[in-house]
Amino acid sequence: MDNRSQIDVARRRGLIPEDLLNFRWLAELALSPSGMQIAYTIRRPDAASNDYISHLYLHDLGTDSAARLTDGDGQVSSIAWSRDSSRVAYSYSDSEGASVRVINVQDDFEDVYPTDGASMTSLDWSADGGKLVGARWTPMRSADDRGPAEGIPKPTIKVVRRLRYKQDGVGWVHDRFLQIWVLELETGDLVQVTHSECDYSSPSWSNRGDRLAFVGMAREQNTPLGYGQILICDYPDSEARLLLPGWQGTAFSPVWGDNDRHIAFAGHNLAPPVNRRNFWQPHLADVAAGTAIKLGADIDEEVGNYGVSDQRKGLTNVTMKWAVGDEWIYFLMTEQGASNLYRINTAGAYEKLVGGDSTTFDYSPAKGGMVAYGQADPANPGELYFWQNGSARKLTNLNPWLRDHELAAPESYWYDGVDGAKVHAWSIKPLNFEEGKKYPLVLYVHCSMFSWDFNHEFQIYANAGYAVAYFNQRGTTAGYGQAWTKASEGDQGGKDYEETMLGVDELVARPYIDSERMGITGGSCGGFMTNWVVGHTDRFAAAVTQRSIVNQISFFGTSDIGPECTGGETRTDPWRDLQSSWAQSPVAYIDNINTPLLIIHSDQDHRCALEQAEQMFAALRWRGKPVELVIFEGENHDLSRGGRPGNRIERQHRLLGWFKKYLGTNPTPTPQPPPQSIGEGERNEAE
Repeated sequence: MDNRSQIDVARRRGLIPEDLLNFRWLAELALSPSGMQIAYTIRRPDAASNDYISHLYLHDLGTDSAARLTDGDGQVSSIAWSRDSSRVAYSYSDSEGASVRVINVQDDFEDVYPTDGASMTSLDWSADGGKLVGARWTPMRSADDRGPAEGIPKPTIKVVRRLRYKQDGVGWVHDRFLQIWVLELETGDLVQVTHSECDYSSPSWSNRGDRLAFVGMAREQNTPLGYGQILICDYPDSEARLLLPGWQGTAFSPVWGDNDRHIAFAGHNLAPPVNRRNFWQPHLADVAAGTAIKLGADIDEEVGNYGVSDQRKGLTNVTMKWAVGDEWIYFLMTEQGASNLYRINTAGAYEKLVGGDSTTFDYSPAKGGMVAYGQADPANPGELYFWQNGSARKLTNLNPWLRDHELAAPESYWYDGVDGAKVHAWSIKPLNFEEGKKYPLVLYVHCSMFSWDFNHEFQIYANAGYAVAYFNQRGTTAGYGQAWTKASEGDQGGKDYEETMLGVDELVARPYIDSERMGITGGSCGGFMTNWVVGHTDRFAAAVTQRSIVNQISFFGTSDIGPECTGGETRTDPWRDLQSSWAQSPVAYIDNINTPLLIIHSDQDHRCALEQAEQMFAALRWRGKPVELVIFEGENHDLSRGGRPGNRIERQHRLLGWFKKYLGTNPTPTPQPPPQSIGEGERNEAE
């Protein structure tokens, strides 16, 4: 390295919270059926509006060139190609409203179809190119509802008749349901296909274009339809029927193939009440017989990307995709901290196409062994790639500014957990690390899945002088087999806590970790674990709990997934076993909490309601313990990944400020053992 290069490296800094405004994220992508063009969206923060803007781009694989197709400051989503690859449709929304737009890629001519305020998502083209199907939130009035009487002031009420009456990120949905609609392109007419008090999603046209498949989900979780099953109907005849009348589990992401004889989907056939710990795996339905089989009998992982990161709003992407006329069905699968791209045929033979220490977060196949995909790793938030018959190439360079900054690389390792189990973990050393010094540690905890994705937050801490560590202990959502995910059911805060502490033991044995200056943080079920840890040990000098679970009893009735999730986590309902529910609640151990605790929550979080944070704050404040509650207004459970840019930056500063207050940032020299005197006889032997 020459002197100039050494100076340039020395001047590079790590990442800070305000760098959020520099990121450009690949959000969605769609490969044309011809395999010649890729439509994709790039999402970026906008400081002026304190929001996000996304645009549609088109990459021509023949000329290896890209062009932006949209202008303005709105949001582009739900990209879909016509079967002849001549047109691309997308959903668009801005301050003036929502619409579906169709671009002819040859002459850039665009048709605009307003959708009267309700966005139309999950778009799919009919075979003849004359119709688009999608899903829209649709108001529905019950026959029991009364209109306001003349001369009487109109009441302001919410009438709740179904269990799922609110959804995180959507809000109160007590009076509206997701319904399937068809947009007739020739007339611009919107035709409603479904009309019942059920949420319908993931519509898919048959290859012939005469039938629709979609998912129906009732708002009562304790029935087979309560967590999603596939329905089909002839179009324009809108009478829907179950694809699999005998199915008792869940089925999601239907896609037609094999000349409409089969529908591939992700799901399982376990009896209700369905909980979130049962893996969704590849299945193939025989449309005529109304039966289904699992594809890949030995697959013991879950379809989708379950990696936790602060780069993407959606975490799972549980989809199956089957290009018209192709023999292969494509899907993502989570494996040991990575999200990999697979394909499988109707005989169940499968293969991994894209893997490594990375996260594949979106994909789109075409007939003939072609697939476009988005992939990220710890050094890159994500790029667009094209794979064809075993060879892949990168097509974008979305964040070149990162080359001017120093990044800390995570180191993967495994440590000994409970009962001889091995636990997958990562550690990150602070930037400008020096041997012989001890550094403060920030431990991240979660029960979802830490991954090989890029994480802005981890880089901020490494730049601030902290070591960072994170574990995928038992109970992790996916990636280590079904048994590992179910291992903490009914034992919340049991062996998963023990395993976390064993990981901490391994860390403090390292010479560069300062065991007196350790902090812990996590969100959602990671917030649960943060609360649990500080109620069971004083090893940590500071803690930050985010969007957390505090009380399993009240969580049941205040979370949008409370009934199914409480049963899935604790193996009971509060009224059946109050003591067990209470024993698995962090607030039950409030008298043991001495660690200074910062509580971060959002006032529109319907996943972990604000009352959870309020309970913890009130109990600690009443006892005079060091605690602070920061409430982000207008944000939901997705604050760290999709919150307004200003709030995401402020959140980072609140976290950093709390840890700096109680842990500091400066490294300290490693204490050296005192010199040992050597006896005369030993001296002669040593010499």
